[in-house]
Amino acid sequence: MISKAHRCYTVGYLPSGSGTPLIKLIGKWLRDEEFNTATGITVKIAGDCIVLILDSPQEQALREQLEQVKNMLNRVKQNVTV
Repeated sequence: MISKAHRCYTVGYLPSGSGTPLIKLIGKWLRDEEFNTATGITVKIAGDCIVLILDSPQEQALREQLEQVKNMLNRVKQNVTV
């Protein structure tokens, strides 16, 4: 059995045929480690390692505010072009 701290995956590609690499992480183990749906993360590359860091509550709040501002800006742009 593979431990929670060790998972094996294979780098794939996007189905569009662009050859763009893709790593897809799926599993209840993500939720067990607090990687919940809609939770923001930061991805860092450290040599040959990819590190996923959960957003702090403050970062998550800022990310949500940014999304709201982007949505408002898009609505303003749509009204200006009408």
